Amino acid sequence: MNNKNELLILNIIKYGPIVFILSLSIIISLTLYINYKSTFIEKKELMEKEYIQKNKTDIKNQLEATYRFILEEQKTTEIKLKENLKERVNEAYSIAMNIYNENKYRKKQVVEKMIKDALRNIRFNDGRGYFFIYSFDYECILLPVAKQFEGKNFYNFKDGEGKYLTRNIIKSLKDKNESFLKWSYHKPNDMENQYEKLGFNKRFEPYNWYIGTGEYVEDFEGDIKKEVLQYIDNQQFNDKNYIFILDYDSNYLAHKNKQLIGRNTIDIYDKKAYKIIEKIINIARKEGTAYLEYKHIRPKTNKEAIKTSYIKGLQSWQWAMGIGFYEEDVNKLILEQKEILDKKFEEDLYNLLLLSLSLTTILLILSVRISKFLEIRFSKYREQIKEHLEEITTQQNILAQQSKMAAIGTMIGNIAHQWRQPLSLISTAATGMKLKKEIGDLSDKEFNDDLEYINESTQYLSKTIDDFRNFFSSNKIKKEFTIDEAFDNTFNLINAQFKNHQIEIIKDIKNTQIYGIQTELVQVLINILNNSRDELIKMKSDKRKIIFIKTFEEKEQLIIEILDNAGGIDEEILEHVFEPYFTTKGPSQGTGIGLYMSQEIIVKHMHGRILMENFTYNYEDKDYTGVKTTIKLNINK
Repeated sequence: MNNKNELLILNIIKYGPIVFILSLSIIISLTLYINYKSTFIEKKELMEKEYIQKNKTDIKNQLEATYRFILEEQKTTEIKLKENLKERVNEAYSIAMNIYNENKYRKKQVVEKMIKDALRNIRFNDGRGYFFIYSFDYECILLPVAKQFEGKNFYNFKDGEGKYLTRNIIKSLKDKNESFLKWSYHKPNDMENQYEKLGFNKRFEPYNWYIGTGEYVEDFEGDIKKEVLQYIDNQQFNDKNYIFILDYDSNYLAHKNKQLIGRNTIDIYDKKAYKIIEKIINIARKEGTAYLEYKHIRPKTNKEAIKTSYIKGLQSWQWAMGIGFYEEDVNKLILEQKEILDKKFEEDLYNLLLLSLSLTTILLILSVRISKFLEIRFSKYREQIKEHLEEITTQQNILAQQSKMAAIGTMIGNIAHQWRQPLSLISTAATGMKLKKEIGDLSDKEFNDDLEYINESTQYLSKTIDDFRNFFSSNKIKKEFTIDEAFDNTFNLINAQFKNHQIEIIKDIKNTQIYGIQTELVQVLINILNNSRDELIKMKSDKRKIIFIKTFEEKEQLIIEILDNAGGIDEEILEHVFEPYFTTKGPSQGTGIGLYMSQEIIVKHMHGRILMENFTYNYEDKDYTGVKTTIKLNINK
């Protein structure tokens, strides 16, 4: 590492953290301020919407609660009416039974008159209710509202729907002492229309009578309506959120202003205001529920104000119900909340700046201490790096020397195999010439032929020396060469040993150009082929020994595949074949750096990839298993 780079690193260590912390602090503070302000503005806008929505929800919930209360009251109308009728008839029955028990020693006519006189003038349900008595022989005993019919036979009396009323009452009491019964009948003030009526009748055994009473359901429901309206009136606590009710004829039934109740809005408001009432009634009649915004004269202040109301229709009673809130009330609350938020924003901003300054100061102090610590550590690490670099350089030199020595040892073995046959032939030719010369049998032709043969063998030995010298050449210049040329040079160096062990090499090599150092690739190919050779030699002599070599182009890459049939390698061993000093051979057979150096050359020098895997394949209708080595090199420079 040069002094300029060291000085740069030291300056970064000294001043980098300080600059970084100051910059980061400013960026974070500005970001937090911008985000917080944006969030604050959004919060204010959201608060305004939420307040309006909350008020809408509140008035809706209040009106819906009242609506559910009314529905419950409607459901219990008939139950309450039945309870009322039964209670009244039981009272009349008790009166009649007491009179009978106290006077049963008297004549029937006397006791009967006493009972009738006691019950005749009793009225209830706002004067609408009265008692009637009939005998089980259909004779009218008591009918206060039409005394002229007493003593008459009602066997053929029909209700408004043409049903025999007296017969049906007696039929309902056939197997029991009391019963409820519904029928239709006109009202005294309306002789044209028929109204539903509910009656309760109870058997009076002493005289074979039944005592009963009835009530128009509509009239009793009117009493329930009054109770509901009174309940609603009791809930009107303020002039802000109050319930108002109109019938579909525009009459006020409930309002905070008691002077409006019972009056028709057409008599109260001008055309503009009355149109709002019409809109409210139309919503209730058609849509059922809706929010409505309109201008309205506010009670107490008598000033015009914008109001939002929730409208709901009660179709069974033809009521338009509503409840609302005034915009000015909501705006007042919103303004108060905004003032609170503004104050909180100022406080939070002050706290944020204070916190930011405090943290920046603390971080700056820490950064100065850390910088000094890192500076000291950097100096120590610099010395350690120098020591490690020297150690690594020494180890790399040793490793390279071992690889070179291993290659030389292999090449010497290859030279010995290459030279053995030519030297043997030279020796045989020379010995033969000497023997024939001694016995006088050496002809000129034989002499010349043997000399020519010796010369050819000598030339072959000279060429072999040139091939091995080129392989060990220190020339490391990269240039273009063809893959088939590289394989030719490889086979020239190792071919003899493969032939001596009857190893077949089946080639499918394309004429593809690549860029690099040819001798380095030849070294890799020799390492791979020698590994396959060593494993094939271990096979039985009668087994066929094959090495397949195939090259092809794929996606601008040269693919080299070398495949043997030596049976493959244990998977656990296969994971470590490219590690330095890893070998499955004995110490006398290998150093364990051949494949490691091959990977170094392919990956680091030629920027390619190399991998080994077990592979099963079929060749000439026979299955084989072996190791497949794949090398991938870029075709482009």
